Amino acid sequence: MATDPAEDEAVLGWKAWSGRAREFLRNLFDLEFRQLLTPRMLPTLFVLAIVASALWVLAYIGQGFGDSLREGLLRLLLIGPLAFLCMVTLARVALELCLAIFRLAVHASRMAGHTEDIAGGLPRIQFWKSGKRRGGEDEF
Repeated sequence: MATDPAEDEAVLGWKAWSGRAREFLRNLFDLEFRQLLTPRMLPTLFVLAIVASALWVLAYIGQGFGDSLREGLLRLLLIGPLAFLCMVTLARVALELCLAIFRLAVHASRMAGHTEDIAGGLPRIQFWKSGKRRGGEDEF
């Protein structure tokens, strides 16, 4: 008996989604922070920011129409779209800043591992010398 390829894809898609959800929950409640979860959540957070911005703008426009027709049209045609674009842009900038900080931390930790290897083969240079002179007096 042959199986339906579309049905097989649906089962595999469900198993993949289920596995990703389990991995997400395992990483979410990892108290030792072995895996960074935030960089993988950024696309979802951005979608949530877009949805929240759209809902806020719709409520703002609805409130404008509740006040007067002129106020509602002004908010619908001018203020609402500009506010939406500003909020989405600010959310994007904030999330990109967050991602840049995480990438910087990863690169800094990689560099820290290499500096000890490099410094191990270099001679030690003494920058601080004692303030005592030959005459026994301290030099300040």
